[in-house]
Amino acid sequence: MLEYEILRGSEFLDILIQLIDSAKKRIYIATYIASLNNQTEEVYYASARRHKYGVDVKFLLDGASSESDKYNRLSAEFLKSLGIPVIRTNKFMHIKLYIIDNYIIIGSHNLTAHKEKNSYDISVMIESKKASSKLSNFFLTIYNDKNPDLIIDKDILEDGTQYEIISNYMILDNIYEKTLYSSKRVKILMYIASLSKITKKYYKLLKDKESKGVDVAVVLDGMYRISRHYNTKVYKYLSSIRLKKIALTSRFNHAKIIVIDDYTTIGSHNLTSSSLAGRMELAIILKNNKLSTSMEYIIDDILAKELENKI
Repeated sequence: MLEYEILRGSEFLDILIQLIDSAKKRIYIATYIASLNNQTEEVYYASARRHKYGVDVKFLLDGASSESDKYNRLSAEFLKSLGIPVIRTNKFMHIKLYIIDNYIIIGSHNLTAHKEKNSYDISVMIESKKASSKLSNFFLTIYNDKNPDLIIDKDILEDGTQYEIISNYMILDNIYEKTLYSSKRVKILMYIASLSKITKKYYKLLKDKESKGVDVAVVLDGMYRISRHYNTKVYKYLSSIRLKKIALTSRFNHAKIIVIDDYTTIGSHNLTSSSLAGRMELAIILKNNKLSTSMEYIIDDILAKELENKI
């Protein structure tokens, strides 16, 4: 049985610190933004303590974006002052990946302050020696300033769960194919979605699947200025093709989750051209009915609340 835990909002930092405090082998953290505040300093100090006991600790922060620079520059200096090895990438890195021994956390959480327990920032924690080993190799490839493979791995976890680890533009091809053959549900909770030739093709497929009885829902962030700019256009387009279950959130949504039948895709990818090419992204796809049903419940709950607020 797949050992996983869905982490929402502030739960993420609580669990991360617990894992770090008990780490015996490695602590590899790759994140787009690492801020410096009371909450994240606990992560840094905990990592430094384990580093002194011989645990392999490495931090990988984005170094190519002006948005992340104001945070990562200060955090990198702080980490170095604690004696922790830290690298800032030359290429835009949007990944959010946390590897502590055999545990991995992947999703939408940057290493920033998280105040609300049930916010729309969502990651999944998995215990797997196989997946943590594969992702550690991926992490170290970037850390050593090399280009990782686009498709990293497709395998079966120790419990028999099928998984795929995908980076960059290959993600949409994968999602499109799974949606094409879907028979039950396609539920999307996304921070940013854009209108382009390639995404329009996907949105039309969603409408086609809905017309054939598949339960389709799309929930996009409606709060943050930049995401709202793109998402409003997508919302209007989805309305124009008469997709039934669509919403813009009234609370900030940073999650990036797509549920297709028994598959759950979660990671750093948005449904935008920049996420699909030209920068480092990472997602894991897990075939597990229990996980996909749990994620569907979260998305349906958010959708219901937004539709209720709209009335």
